[in-house]
Amino acid sequence: MFILCEKPSVAKDFARVLGASGKKGYYEGAGHVITYCVGHLYELCPPEDYDAKLKKWTLEDLPVIPKEFRYKVTASVAEQAELVTRLLQKHSGGEALIATDAGREGELIARIALREAGVAPSKNFKRFWVSQALTGEVIKAGIENAKGLAEYDQLAAQGFARQRSDWLVGINFTRYMSIGNPPPPFSVGRVQTAVLSAVAARNAEVKNFVKTPYKELRASVTSREGVTVTALLENPASGKTAFFAGDTEYLHQARGACEGKTIDTVEVKAEEKKQKPPKLLNITALQKEAYKRHGYKPEETLNLAQALYEKLKCLSYPRTPSRVMGDNNAELFREKFELLKDTSPLSSFCDASLIRAENKHMFDSSKLEDHHALIPLARLPEEANEQERNVYAIVLESFFTVCMPDFLFTAKTLRFHIGEYRFTASLREVIQKGWKEAKQQEEEEETGEETVRPFDETGCVLSGLSTTEKTTEPKKEYSIDTLLAFMEHPKGDPKDGENVKLAGLGTPATRAEIIKTLFVRGYVAEDKKKLAATDRGLFLLEQLSKHEELSKMTSAAHTTEWEQKLNDDPERFEKEIAEYVKRSVADASARSVFQSESLGSCPLCGKPVRETRLGYGCSGYRDESRCPFIIWKTVAGAAVTEHDAKLLLLGQKTRKKKCAKKDGKPFEAAFVLEGGKVIFLFQ
Repeated sequence: MFILCEKPSVAKDFARVLGASGKKGYYEGAGHVITYCVGHLYELCPPEDYDAKLKKWTLEDLPVIPKEFRYKVTASVAEQAELVTRLLQKHSGGEALIATDAGREGELIARIALREAGVAPSKNFKRFWVSQALTGEVIKAGIENAKGLAEYDQLAAQGFARQRSDWLVGINFTRYMSIGNPPPPFSVGRVQTAVLSAVAARNAEVKNFVKTPYKELRASVTSREGVTVTALLENPASGKTAFFAGDTEYLHQARGACEGKTIDTVEVKAEEKKQKPPKLLNITALQKEAYKRHGYKPEETLNLAQALYEKLKCLSYPRTPSRVMGDNNAELFREKFELLKDTSPLSSFCDASLIRAENKHMFDSSKLEDHHALIPLARLPEEANEQERNVYAIVLESFFTVCMPDFLFTAKTLRFHIGEYRFTASLREVIQKGWKEAKQQEEEEETGEETVRPFDETGCVLSGLSTTEKTTEPKKEYSIDTLLAFMEHPKGDPKDGENVKLAGLGTPATRAEIIKTLFVRGYVAEDKKKLAATDRGLFLLEQLSKHEELSKMTSAAHTTEWEQKLNDDPERFEKEIAEYVKRSVADASARSVFQSESLGSCPLCGKPVRETRLGYGCSGYRDESRCPFIIWKTVAGAAVTEHDAKLLLLGQKTRKKKCAKKDGKPFEAAFVLEGGKVIFLFQ
């Protein structure tokens, strides 16, 4: 049997179970030939491969819509692509198993490889569809239960349609927005532009938010046992506990009427609840946690997790969207638990009896996508660096926490009546600390519930009243972790009546790259963990919003609507995207030219100096004067920031920087402008 995998590690697992020996780029033995794709072996050709004149960007050439899409070998994996093609052709007439990842992207990778090899799958081609950890038992069962490849044709069609539609949107809209504008290009993407729009909308919401003062009347209520809880006066006008201007007279009356009085009656509503421990991590959950704890950017976390997986061999495959293990992985999980339980004190809080296939909080094949959740597979090697240790520690903590007992509590709502006035309190009385005993967190801020030891409301007394003055607060600016959370569970725009949950933006494996792109393109900047759309980002959104069709690119709702159409009818979806692109680039009359902020005056000609892709250059370079003045963004190996450029243009020096000579020898110097050139200033 010929077997095509997506990754070298998966091919190695198959070879181990089936008894094949390693060759260069493949395994062979016991009647099997097993090879792998190393991800995408092929990529869509750029426009100039269809027509050489398209290498130069002009509006007249838009839209670029190939009659038939062509692929070319990805340069970095050309040797493996040639091998896979040769093996596919050699074994095309026999029994074959496609064992790329169990998802749309994995299906696409295999189908492109088949297409480029000129191999038309026969009825002897089967599909291995497993997202669980590849133990021997799982691999053998997956081979036994493999279905005909033709049953996955719809999924393959979705993969092709999504890839091609993203190409059509990216190529055409990026060129449309970039032509006539200074570099770098204004890239436009189906997901990245919607995410940029969300950041800009939150910035505007925070900037335009007007704080409104309000008051609360707090009652301290004490039980016979000396347990005190806080209850807030209810506003009969709103049913809430905030009193704004116009309602405060009621608050003042209540304070005067209740001071020194006894509680007449108490209403009690109680319900026993449980809170399960957090699920195992997928890559997005890991990226959020690593950013909150250590400030690691999503791409950095992904790279660290990849190193733990590939180099240090102690972590499962990281690019996973799943937060559960498969039904058949309980034994594997228990094996790793026994191996690692002495590496962390958290294991002492675990209940090993929870590690069983019936526990659907941990083991649920119906909720698997592509790969199982992140788990540690081995002890952390000594050679791991600090960053790798930090990421491994997060996964290890999750691994132990998920098999801890539930947090059990009684949720109580108490309403204390004093005359005509009613005070309300929400409490959580702990029954079993469970996993929270190890985590030492109560989430009171999120739930609004006060956690106390058992509170006996019979015979309780009013022990104090106080008025608190507050103001309404805007939502927080997005940070990288909350932006990742938004991409997982976006909401529509409330002004359009779409304030509902939508399908996720991007995939767990692509979200890091999307956020990185927003930074690289200069669309988003970060200051003290707060994200803000830059002038470039706002300019792009403004230009897109001028067109009814192009404005759809800024909407999370439209992006997820397209995703649904893609799933329903991929062929029709691709045609609709092509027509949408044609309509959108038909009129260029409303386009504007972007002018970045002037950083100062050119010392040679006096014209504004603006940021470019590689430096800070004179705007006169583009007119008849062709002024050559520029401050490069890197000088002698040291970065020159926008702030540095402003100082230099004011005739001031920068701070001392660590530089390097051409031979690599280090030196330190400040920078200063002299005669339109950056020179070194030594102490």
